[in-house]
Amino acid sequence: MENLLNEGVKSVEIENRELQRAKGKLKRIRREYTENMEAISKENELIPFGQPNIIGRRDIYKDIKRKYAKSIKLIKAEEKQERRIAMLEIVDEFKKENDLLKDVHVVGKSEYASVGAKTSVNNLDYFKEKLIDLEKQNEEAKAFNKTKPARKKKTYGAEITKLKKKIAHLESMKEKDETKVLSEKTQALIDSGAVTQWQKKPIYYFVKGLKKVALEIDEKGNFFISPSYPAYSTSDEQVVKELLSE
Repeated sequence: MENLLNEGVKSVEIENRELQRAKGKLKRIRREYTENMEAISKENELIPFGQPNIIGRRDIYKDIKRKYAKSIKLIKAEEKQERRIAMLEIVDEFKKENDLLKDVHVVGKSEYASVGAKTSVNNLDYFKEKLIDLEKQNEEAKAFNKTKPARKKKTYGAEITKLKKKIAHLESMKEKDETKVLSEKTQALIDSGAVTQWQKKPIYYFVKGLKKVALEIDEKGNFFISPSYPAYSTSDEQVVKELLSE
């Protein structure tokens, strides 16, 4: 239980650090914008009011134009960073409200982002607690509906069935990883860094340098191409073939 709490604190600290870094970057952007505008003001003071450019000579407004273009980029960067911070604050708050939640799924990059729990073995305790809560709500709703009220309460049978399947799937995945046997060749590939285990779904090992191509381990401890994350291109297939034949 103590380890679980420590992991929860560590996860929140990581999220907080990401939020702190984002806020630090926003400060740097704003500081750079202020310095750039001050530089524009100083350069403007050096040019006589209404001074036109002379054909054939250097554009006296060239540096100012360049700095104005930079200021526009910095304004856009500031807006983008503000949206990111708003999103990270939503994620941070969501994780604080759910102590057992380790991995989150975020859709959107602003204050309108929606946050949920990833289908991850790291979230098993969260899903189990959620199942207990749903089953309790379901029983209360069914008991209330038996009184034949004018308006029935919602029951959660479908959600409970779906959640039970998710938990069973993740538990099976976790057990498969914990009881796996590794051949010498498989162990060597892991140690070499040629493949990286996916911590959220640990039965998958993604091939370094390839996009979403993963291997799994069979009962004999040997790698095989995952049917969930196969190699689609000829070049990717060749890389995997060479890797498995080493």
